[in-house]
Order: sequence, then C-alpha cells, then structure tokens
Amino acid sequence: MRNFLRDVATRARAASASPKARSFAVVAVMFPALLLLSLAASWQAVEIVNETRAYAVGEGRYSKAQKMAVLDLHRYAHSESQSDYDAFLTDIAVPRGDRAARLALSASPPDLEAARRGLLQGQNHPRDIDGLISMFRRFYWWKPFAAAVEDWRTADMQVDALLAEGKRLHARVVQGRLDDATRMRVLRRIEALDAAITDRENTFSTHMGEASRLATRLVVWGLGIVIALLWAMGIAFAVRLLRRQLALDAQLSSSEQRFRDYAEVASDWYWECGPDNRIAYLSLDSGSGALGLDVGRILHRRADDVTRGDEALATIAARKPFRGLCLRFNDTYYAISGKPRFAADGTFLGYRGVGTDITAQTNDAKALREAKERADAANHAKSEFLANMSHELRTPLNAILGFSDIIRERMFGPEVSERYADYAGDIHNSGAHLLAIINDILDLSKIEAGQTNVRDEELSLQTLFDEVRILVGACPHADFRVTLPEQPPRLRVDGRKFCQILVNLLSNAFKFTPAGGSIALEARVESGALSIVVRDTGIGIAKRDLENVLTPFGQVESAFSRRHHGTGLGLPLAKALAELHGGSLAIDSVVHHGTTVTVRLPAWRVLGQDLAA
Repeated sequence: MRNFLRDVATRARAASASPKARSFAVVAVMFPALLLLSLAASWQAVEIVNETRAYAVGEGRYSKAQKMAVLDLHRYAHSESQSDYDAFLTDIAVPRGDRAARLALSASPPDLEAARRGLLQGQNHPRDIDGLISMFRRFYWWKPFAAAVEDWRTADMQVDALLAEGKRLHARVVQGRLDDATRMRVLRRIEALDAAITDRENTFSTHMGEASRLATRLVVWGLGIVIALLWAMGIAFAVRLLRRQLALDAQLSSSEQRFRDYAEVASDWYWECGPDNRIAYLSLDSGSGALGLDVGRILHRRADDVTRGDEALATIAARKPFRGLCLRFNDTYYAISGKPRFAADGTFLGYRGVGTDITAQTNDAKALREAKERADAANHAKSEFLANMSHELRTPLNAILGFSDIIRERMFGPEVSERYADYAGDIHNSGAHLLAIINDILDLSKIEAGQTNVRDEELSLQTLFDEVRILVGACPHADFRVTLPEQPPRLRVDGRKFCQILVNLLSNAFKFTPAGGSIALEARVESGALSIVVRDTGIGIAKRDLENVLTPFGQVESAFSRRHHGTGLGLPLAKALAELHGGSLAIDSVVHHGTTVTVRLPAWRVLGQDLAA
C-alpha cells in the first residue's frame, strides 16, 4: 500500500513537473529573446537618428569652414597678407578632410583608417565618426542618402575649384601681378563658386532631411510592427500557458484528491511539518483523537511539543531520517517514520512521514513478555522449592526412617525400652517438623488461590502475645524482650493466623540472631492503627535481597551452602496473612546490624483498650 502511494505521488510530480519545466524553458528563452529583439530595434532606430544628426552637424561644420575660406580669400585679395592666405588654407582643410573620408569610404575595399583621419580633419566629433562610417557603408545604396552623397561629391569638386582659385590668386600676389581688374575677376569667380557650393550644401541638407524623415518613419513603423508582434506573441503564449496550467492544475488536483482518498482510508496516517518543526498536515480527522489529543489542536504546534521521548527529539533535532520510532501517547503506541526534506541549496524544508498504530502489537508483546517472566518466575520458584524441600524433607524423613528401623529391628535388644522411647520421641519431632512444613506450604497455596478466609474474633493483644511466647519459648542464646502498650487494646483478628504471623517472624529472628544478640517484640497504637514490630540484631539482609525474601521459598543464601535451615516460607506467609487482615508487612534491614519487621493492622481492627487487663 505504501509503495503504491509513493508511485502515485511520484507519477503525479513527474507529470506536472515535466510540462512545467518545458513551459518555464520556453518562457525563459522566448521572452528574453523578444525583449532583446525589441531593444535591438529601438537601439538601431536611435543609432540611425543619431547618425543622421551627425551628418547634419558635419554638414554645418563643412559649410562654416567653406564660408570662412571664402572670406579669407576676400581679405587676402585686398590685404595680400600671407596670414590671410594661411587662414584660407586652414579653413579649406576642413571640407578637404570630409572629401578624403568620402573617397576612402567609396574605395573598394574601403580604407577605414583613412576615413577616420579625414573625418577628424573635418572637425567631426570623435564619438560620431564610427556612426558616420557605419551609415555610409550601410545606406550608400539608399536613394535619399545616395543623392546626398552625390551633392557631397559635387561640393567637393567645387571646393577643389575654390582651392585652385586661391592658389592662382596667391601666385599673382607673389609675382606682383595682381591689379584691380584681375582682383575683381578673381573675386567674381570665387563668389560664383561660393554660391554654387552653398547651393550644393542646401541640396545636401534637403536630401539628408528627407532621408532623416524617411528613416524616422521607417523606424517608427518598424518599432510599431515589432511591438505588435511581440504583443501578439506574448498574448498567444500566455493563453497557451494558461490553458496548459489549467490542465495541469486539474490533473494535480485530481492526483492530490486521489492521494488524500488513499490516505484517509489507509490504516496508516500521514504527517508533515515545516522547517520550524511545526506540524502542517495530518491525515486524521480533526476530532478523531487518535493521538490521545484533539488533532485540530495539534496542527501548527511544534513537533517537540507533542512528541515524547529523548530519542525522538534528538533524531528530529539532528534532521536525520528515522524509521519505526516507537512513541507513546497516553495508552496508545505508534511507530513513526519520517524523512527530512531539503531544497536544492541544502535549506531544510521540514519532515514528511507516516505513523502506524501499534498498540495491539505492543500490548501483545508486553503480555507475552510478562507471561514469559511469570513462567520464568514460576520455573525459578519450582527450582527453589525443590532445592529447599530436598533438604528440609529428607532430613526429618531420614531420621524417621532410621529411628523406626532401629525400633523395629530392636537393634539394642528387646529390653532397652527407654532408649527406644527416646528414638520414638525423635521420630515424633521429625514428623511434627514435616507437618509444620507441609502446613506452611498448604496455607500459602490456599492464600494464593484465594481459598483462605479470616475468622474474626475479639481477642486481647496481651492474650495473643502470651500465646506467642508459649509457642516460641525462650531464646537460649539471645536476650528476648516483649513490650506492650500500658493499656493493651483488643483486636478483631483471626487468632490462629495472627499468632502464626508473629511465630514466623520470631522464629526467623531466633534463627538468624547470633549468641549475645537481642530480640524485641513491641506493639504500639498510632492514630488508631496498631503497629507490631519484631526487631533483632541478627545477620541482616542486603537491600537488594529484601524483595527476594518476601517471595515464596526465597532465601538470601544458596540452598546448598546456607548455614541456616528453613523453607523460605516464613516471611511470605506472614506477609500474606497480614494482608488478609487488611494490613501490611514491611522490612527494614542492615547487613550485620539486624532486621526490623513491622506489621500494621488498620484502625478498624483495633477495638480499644482491654479493660480486663
């Protein structure tokens, strides 16, 4: 199911990503290309207008220099001063430079360096020179511009003629043959050339103006057509993209809806959180409460606010993928898997993952583990029981069998009746010991099976303690003291079972207290409840073994190496009997310092003072 959903999501992303990638590529290439085309057209139009302006400015300098050359010749004709003639040569050099540039550009192939030198000599601005050359080379065939170039060529011929007149005038002045009549004839020819050149300059300006206006119209129309084409192409492309985007959106919506349908009916649930670890999506119903919380309240909360467990928090903080992470929400267990998301540049985008309810599996595993532990405990108890009983039962049985064989075979003769009576007493004691062991086992078994009832009766605490002292007798190797309240209370208890509690506790104290030690049996009433304390200065019990000694057959020492006999049933039986009375049994012990056992009876079993006492 999970693989199927992953395949569906992958196909949906691929289906939407590929057309989008192609569309983006087309947009990324088409629109910059159209924009560059428009910019190129606009730039070309500006260049044409700028180049036309440069020719107009150049014509102005050409005309000005030519007029100054004519004035220089007039002054020279009257002054015959060499400085005036030098000024003429300087001024006439400007149109002569434009002539040299025109000839260089008309050559095949054109001499561009000579053209640049000529245009610089013609006092054209250095930044306009490349434009002048470019326009001449591109539009020399264009009729308005060709007519202007022809006017330029004719004017250059007339400037050459003006230069020749100036040189002839200079030769007559140098030879001293310039009279008034000659001066007048020369000046009339100069004025005629000036008028002709001016006419050519005007015609050049007219043709260049016509070319400029026509170029402007062409540029405007060209830009209009380019812009219209760009607009039409943009609209068509936008419509196409819109249709494709609508189709992709519909396909994506369908894929997402299909994925959501699968997610809603799947046994797993899905989650997603953003880069700030806030939960952005859960595929659970808002009111399902599947996590033990209101799902609507979980959304937009940080994941570490609702996630429990150091392992989960550390994994999320490290931004690592994780699988099968077990989390517990209240009494529900989930297996969570997640994968971090990163952008192409490595930026953390958040987590996506799934969650599965594993409560049933967890509870089954827990029940199986507990059953195994109980079985192991039962097996261990069985082993302990067999180990303890093998010694506790064989010893009295061996005595019974041995002494009974002696009596039966009359091994000491038929007349030694007193000795046989002693052996019969030993047999009786061994049988009583066996009976006590079997009674303890049966009593504990009946209590655990719930088949033991407490037969309450009203008894004096003083009476119960006296009976216990008779049953346990005196301790020959240790000091045994009994302490009662000044006014012993009466109790509602099962007398036999209550005495059995104290006898078991005192028997243990006698058995484990070394010579010279002390044993105390105390009773006190606190807040209406009765506390009975058995305290000894015996070998003590380690804290790690306290729980063990309260289990059936539990003993601190090994069954094969212990120094003290016993079945290990005394303390468990006393604890069980105390709990049958609604009370409790607690042990406090320090190794080599002694043990204190406290039995507490609830207040409702304490009836008040024993007036008879």
